Amino acid sequence: MSKFYRITSYISYWLDAINIHSLQAPFIYELYKNILVNNKNTSQYASIEKIREKFKASEHSIDVEDFGSGSQKNSNSRRRITDIASHGITKRKYSVIMEQMIRYMKCTNVLELGTSLGINALYLSLYRNCTVTTFEGSGSLANIANELLEDQRENVQVIEGNIDDTLPHFLEQSDKLDFVYFDANHRYNATLKYYDLCLRKSHNTTCFVFDDIHLTPEMEKAWIWIKNHYQVTLTIDLYQIGIVFINPDLSKQHYVLEL
Repeated sequence: MSKFYRITSYISYWLDAINIHSLQAPFIYELYKNILVNNKNTSQYASIEKIREKFKASEHSIDVEDFGSGSQKNSNSRRRITDIASHGITKRKYSVIMEQMIRYMKCTNVLELGTSLGINALYLSLYRNCTVTTFEGSGSLANIANELLEDQRENVQVIEGNIDDTLPHFLEQSDKLDFVYFDANHRYNATLKYYDLCLRKSHNTTCFVFDDIHLTPEMEKAWIWIKNHYQVTLTIDLYQIGIVFINPDLSKQHYVLEL
């Protein structure tokens, strides 16, 4: 069911997707030109990708406590590091897009829901003027990420535990959010719950990014709800991720863009 759904959803995305020649609004045109399709040169990210390859070559396995929808490749709690690195973390091109967006918008308070091995957090924290707080429910994954991030970055902290509990507590003490990446519990109710919590700490230039928006009918339903939310103005569908702006200065518009 899931594989068939992803095939049909991708065909639908592919038929709807447009490129830069169809864009006229200045904001989306500049974003597309400068960030979304201007990430081919990834030499500056080589050191992070070496770490990814090291994880892919790992022969170790760990027990993963999963509070979300689980792995699409492996439903067992015992998982190989190589499988997580190959299939369970954000792909390089989307990590690059988010890193460049954070830099482009000069974000200072960044959240990531779903740390996994910590690779994407390395990307998000490359802009040294930002502080990244990343949340992970699995203790074994949080331990790996903590060890990695302690060696690589000073502007990242990992918060371990069920995000249903840790996120509300953190937000009670947090300032306004500039950028949030939702890559934790891929269920309808959880996605909208986390969205609502973070929305309360947003401002006019806050950017939300949702992973796996077409993964399942449940995530598709959540994405449609978010697109239609009264506070949301501009949304961008890149198939794997959905980008959301709540800036009232932007016209209410939804774009399906090809990369």
